[in-house]
Amino acid sequence: MTITASQQGRDLHITVIGIDEPFIIKPLPGRAGMQITDTYLSGATGTATSEQMTDALAIAVDGAILDGDMWVPRPLGERSVGNRMGLELSIPETESVALAAMFWQTILGVSGVNAYIEGGEGLAGGVKALWALVARLGLSPSRTSPSSALETLIRLANTPTTSTPTDGKPNVKQPQDRLPKQTKR
Repeated sequence: MTITASQQGRDLHITVIGIDEPFIIKPLPGRAGMQITDTYLSGATGTATSEQMTDALAIAVDGAILDGDMWVPRPLGERSVGNRMGLELSIPETESVALAAMFWQTILGVSGVNAYIEGGEGLAGGVKALWALVARLGLSPSRTSPSSALETLIRLANTPTTSTPTDGKPNVKQPQDRLPKQTKR
């Protein structure tokens, strides 16, 4: 793990190992958090563009401004955390901080950050936190169509969903009735 995180007051403090000063993430308004959560889920299922995902991560890290009915990232000059990340962190460290911020801005809050870190950060941590988010939102594969993109993503991530497949048949071989051994007379 390269990061640790804790909520202090209303802010999330993310510390990168080897960097003294934590990265402080301010909370988003609820509607902005909902917007970036929707974008993240769309990205996870392959339906969001890379630009939409980049904007969502920028919003998670540095906040947003309301532009009509959409939340958009702050102008580059106002992105103090993101700009600092770009100057001080490697790309994998930047990913860890940005995704921790993303999960914190969802309904999961600090438990999403913990799932991401405990999952090992990166792809593995992202899958663990995504699974927690999907479950919290009630989007489990048992409640969605078997052909849904979300179930496909979860299956590809090799994350167990249930012990019973969606067709209702048990996933284990059932024992056969046995006759008692006949003795010879």
